Amino acid sequence: MTDALRLYTKIAAAVGHTFARFSNPANARTDPAERIRRRRARDYARLLRSELDCALESGEIYLVYQPKLCLRRGIYDGVEALIRWQHPNLGEVDRGSVITIAEESGQINSLTLWVLRQAISDQKRLLKQGIELRFHVNMSGKSLSNDVFVADVCAMVKSAPGVIGFEITETAFIDHPAAALVNFHLLAASGIRLSIDDYGSGHSSLAYLKELPADELKIDKLFVSGMTKSNRDPLIVRSTIDLAHALGMRVVAEGVESHATLALLRVMGCDVAQGFFISPALRIAQLETFLRDTAHLARLTNTDTSLTPAKAFWIRSERDNPPGAVADGATATD
Repeated sequence: MTDALRLYTKIAAAVGHTFARFSNPANARTDPAERIRRRRARDYARLLRSELDCALESGEIYLVYQPKLCLRRGIYDGVEALIRWQHPNLGEVDRGSVITIAEESGQINSLTLWVLRQAISDQKRLLKQGIELRFHVNMSGKSLSNDVFVADVCAMVKSAPGVIGFEITETAFIDHPAAALVNFHLLAASGIRLSIDDYGSGHSSLAYLKELPADELKIDKLFVSGMTKSNRDPLIVRSTIDLAHALGMRVVAEGVESHATLALLRVMGCDVAQGFFISPALRIAQLETFLRDTAHLARLTNTDTSLTPAKAFWIRSERDNPPGAVADGATATD
């Protein structure tokens, strides 16, 4: 073996050893920086788990509501209840972390019931002022397959003065599909409005849509936010709108962040829009003020869409409406 070949062999072996070290997850876990990061993450999650119940009682955890704009009627007809946790030492806790920690610790059912109880209370507060809105609460897939939890939800909703809905992701039917499907039907039979959340972002299945008695389909913001920049996203959004209408469901587009997106959704026949451009999530007192001031509706209901020829392609004509589509002035569930 020549000296050049020996050198080449040593270099190849060294490169291979380095690659194996960093590509092997077991080796990566032995890295000091990685071990520190993992330990801190565990400590953080452990701290939040231990303080979750106290945070609910002390008011550190509270609800905010994001308004939903009915595009056909030009009014706000609903809100989505969202959790916030303002920790006195850690600051605002990532909202996704709150749900994940509650699911892993087995506290997700009690947390959801707390949200529902607070939402019903706030709905009563608005009704006393003559403000009628649908209140939508998110339900974890881990909760949907729990018979006791679903029975508690059905009993609690009976005390609600208005319409209560639950937004449930498609992934809820992955772990325990049979139990989840039975309970989904039970919730619908109890008069609870059900929405398939984040449609298109996960394990979308037409088989599920065919079997589920859902009132509403929410298109994931992944597709909505890119509508004015992509040729494919508008195609996906409009085909989803047509499919949902044919199945008797109304359609909510979340993640609306511009007037152009809102205009495009309107001409596509979308029923409801939600997003930061319409309104950020508000605490109940802020929501009351927001709903009293109707001046801002003018900019949202402006029909001067200034569509380009390319965007005008998506305008729906009367003969384009598929069978079962929702007519103007009404929704699939109104």
